Amino acid sequence: MVFSTPEFLLVFLPTVWLIFLILSIYSSQRFLLGWLGAASLFFYAAWDITLLPLLLASIGVNYWLAGYVSSQRKYWLWLGVAFNLGLLGWFKYSVFLLSVADLPPQSFSPLILPLGISFFTFQQIAFLVDVRRGIIQRGPLSLYGVFVSFFPQLIAGPIVHYRDLAPQLSRLTPPNTAAIRCGLLLLALGLAKKLIIADNLAPYVDQLYSLPAEAIAAGDTVMAGWAYGLQLYFDFSGYADMAIGLALLFGIKLPENFASPYKARDIQAFWRRWHITLSGFLRDYLYIPLGGSQHGLPRHLLALLATMLLGGLWHGAGWQFVLWGGLHGSLLILMVVWQRITTFRLPLGIGWALTFMAVMLAWVPFRADSLEHTWAFYSALSIWHWGALGELLNGLNQGAMGLRAPGLLVIGATFIVLIMPNSMTLTSWLAQSQRHYYQGALVGGILLVVTKAMLDLPSQAFLYFNF
Repeated sequence: MVFSTPEFLLVFLPTVWLIFLILSIYSSQRFLLGWLGAASLFFYAAWDITLLPLLLASIGVNYWLAGYVSSQRKYWLWLGVAFNLGLLGWFKYSVFLLSVADLPPQSFSPLILPLGISFFTFQQIAFLVDVRRGIIQRGPLSLYGVFVSFFPQLIAGPIVHYRDLAPQLSRLTPPNTAAIRCGLLLLALGLAKKLIIADNLAPYVDQLYSLPAEAIAAGDTVMAGWAYGLQLYFDFSGYADMAIGLALLFGIKLPENFASPYKARDIQAFWRRWHITLSGFLRDYLYIPLGGSQHGLPRHLLALLATMLLGGLWHGAGWQFVLWGGLHGSLLILMVVWQRITTFRLPLGIGWALTFMAVMLAWVPFRADSLEHTWAFYSALSIWHWGALGELLNGLNQGAMGLRAPGLLVIGATFIVLIMPNSMTLTSWLAQSQRHYYQGALVGGILLVVTKAMLDLPSQAFLYFNF
């Protein structure tokens, strides 16, 4: 089930939520937690029931290892990390690694990539490390199982720490009206981002990335990075909004995952605003252990580059993802070196423009099929021709006649990300008591529009399910 389908919104969610409310009034915490766990496992099994044993085995093994990690020698932690990375490596990277070794992958590769494996693997690695550091204790298996499998964030995050989610799961209560209102608003906003913007951008993005290599011009490359950057943002931030909103319906707060990243005025600020929970994980469990900024400039730069390269590889098994990570690592290194050698800072507007252009162009390998495909786009930057960018300008010149041109959706989406408040800011503003009527009217209006969009367009899986 996808959050943006009638099966989820009209059957699964109302059933799970209403039973949760009844149990929260008349039953014990144990039954309430058990119901959330059962619903989450059913949600995962609905994708492919053959993958459920893998999730359960991962939960069981990590919980067992945590009992030794806390009190025994450190090699138990390394065993746990190796188990999780080995599981992730087999299902996600076996074909890539065999191709690097120039070996035939057909007889070794798994048949399917389990949904959410990148996310629940990282959460469990963080859990083992935090147990070893003495930050948390293991707790009961039922609590741990729901922490890993909680359905709003199971498939594509946000990445949640046990120390943040477990205390909430151990004290489940009926959600208050404020949480319900905010949850419904975030759910509606996420649906709008996904169904109205991201899914309508998808055919245009597919068209741009299916251009023959010899036909690509500089304008096509600009539009390919720009349009895909917007599609990915609205798709993934829409999922994050829905996940946070769904959790609020059960009285649970998940961390914010996006904070208007395309408004960032430098590349460091971008990474403090984009996929915030992943950035935090990479910082705490990779960048800082590699030395961070505390051991001299060379090690600082090496830690930055290694972190971004591995962050790129986490997103997908292909050299184009390594290139994407390398581009962002190089941009971060350039900024650190610039700050060390000069006190001059670019004007804010110029800094934003350069950051926006660099980030959008860097999305090209993230969407491209291969390094060769990426090179076709980047090499076209030296061949100036308006291409798709010219079609966008023609659509603007046509006025009302060009309103259905796909490029106009790119302009509208850009206006939203640069001018409008983000979902969390808007929700906080409308949550004030004197604005409840506006909040309700906005939810109702958005749901009417997204219902029509849901009926008009075929359901598309979220982009981040691929990563």
